[in-house]
Amino acid sequence: MSVCKQCQSSFEITDRERVLRDQIASAVGGKNCVFPDPKLCPQCRRQRRLVFRNERHMYHRKCDLTGKQIIAIYPPDAPFPVYDSEAWFGNSWDPRDYGQEFDFSRPFFEQFAELQKKVPRLSRVFLNNENCDFCNIVGDSKNCYLIYGSIYCEDCYYGSPFYCKNCVDSLVIRRSEYCYECIDSDTLYECQYCQDCSTSHNLSFCYDLEGCRDCFMCVGLRHKQYYILNKLHSKADYEAKMKEIKLGSHSVIQHLKKQFQEFKLRFSHKFMSGTGNENVVGDHLYNSKDCYWTFFSQDCEGVGLSTQLLNAHHVLSCDYGEYGSFLYEVSGHYKVMNCAFCSWIWDNTSNLLYCEGATQGSKDCFGCVSMKRGQYCILNKQYTKEEYERMVERIVEHMVKTGEWGQFFPPEYSLFGYNETLAYDYFPLSKEEVLERGWKWRDDMGAKSYKGPLVEIPDLISDTSDDICDKILICEVSGKPYKIIPQEFAFYRRFSIPLPRRCPDVRYYDRLALRNPCYLWNRECAKCKKPIQTSYAPERPETVLCEECYLNEVY
Repeated sequence: MSVCKQCQSSFEITDRERVLRDQIASAVGGKNCVFPDPKLCPQCRRQRRLVFRNERHMYHRKCDLTGKQIIAIYPPDAPFPVYDSEAWFGNSWDPRDYGQEFDFSRPFFEQFAELQKKVPRLSRVFLNNENCDFCNIVGDSKNCYLIYGSIYCEDCYYGSPFYCKNCVDSLVIRRSEYCYECIDSDTLYECQYCQDCSTSHNLSFCYDLEGCRDCFMCVGLRHKQYYILNKLHSKADYEAKMKEIKLGSHSVIQHLKKQFQEFKLRFSHKFMSGTGNENVVGDHLYNSKDCYWTFFSQDCEGVGLSTQLLNAHHVLSCDYGEYGSFLYEVSGHYKVMNCAFCSWIWDNTSNLLYCEGATQGSKDCFGCVSMKRGQYCILNKQYTKEEYERMVERIVEHMVKTGEWGQFFPPEYSLFGYNETLAYDYFPLSKEEVLERGWKWRDDMGAKSYKGPLVEIPDLISDTSDDICDKILICEVSGKPYKIIPQEFAFYRRFSIPLPRRCPDVRYYDRLALRNPCYLWNRECAKCKKPIQTSYAPERPETVLCEECYLNEVY
């Protein structure tokens, strides 16, 4: 057993992990390339990677090249230039102009930090969108507002939808339309307050339903219709009872939310969510093979210790990516291969080590920042192929001596405050704890103070007038101001949904709290006593079953 250098907990590095790591090392650096055993446990490694990912916090500022007013994930006082998308991808600047010589008398990370402060940064990842100015890490979308990490969406607001239309307040839903407050669901239509549901229509307050329609307050159903509280009703009776429930009332919805969480505990839960898998260990894993400790991912093979991946193959210790192969310790990727120790790399990049923000087919680069169409570059300085290969060999030897080789970027080199990043969402720390570790904290998060009159929101959406969109609302939890945009209000009115009393940030954390953690415990199936690994902690009240026992219950 190894001991984590950060949290001092014991952790095991399995033979399976070593074999996968060696395969990736050979793909990245050749047969003589070796990645050493990690110094941190898997959870602390994930925390460190997430320190480099800011999804939801954006600022008004100017583009440092054009002077145009823009929206960026970097505040106005960032110590490096920030360019809008058009300027950053344009030909008026070259990342190699900022190149620097490698100094073998100093640690690599120290030199990389100097480069970080010089090279222009892309304001936010924003590709092929129309009218999506307040979004980040979004592509091929239209008329969206405050969505993150999303692609191919239209008329969606607040959350992380994929291939969706007209969805509001979501957390990883796919191929869905006209949905509200749905979490980890796929192919839904006109559903509200649902989690882990798929291929269903007109559900409200439902959990783990598949192939259902017209169900209210139900758990664990398959191919059912006209069910309330898991009991069958006639069509007429179902419709009559649903008319009696005032779903347009805020007070009624709050009562139903509490009632539904209590109702869920009466039913058995499957030890993991997932279908179409072979030899996998994790949770929310779909159509995957030979994966372990992998979460919220699909169409993966040979993946370990990773979260939220799509179409990943031979990937270890990575988060938030699509179409990647032979990757190790990468935070954020899209269409990349043969890379290690990188943060946000995309667009057909390959053979990168210790790079940040590389794109447009960059390959064979080491320690580069914001590299576009680059090859054989080190610290953004251009080399010939022969020079590059000799230098990389020397740098790796140097980093082995300094203890840096094989470790992801330290958190203190993140461009963001800890509380701006996903690390804060999944590994919350106080400001004092963050600063004690020598990491960054952001006090001014761009939120504006408001001292105007408080607006009383009617309990019923039917009693709410259009001018609510002109008013400033105050979050009942955080005290922060927020607004209702006209498109959002039209959605609420159409589906008789009461206005939220909480700001988008608090609503996001409310959804996150309904998810199980990306962690596994060893337990027994409550029925057959078979050993299982599950994201349900042993002290939790749910009855947890193995797959066989669970299927016997729901089918």
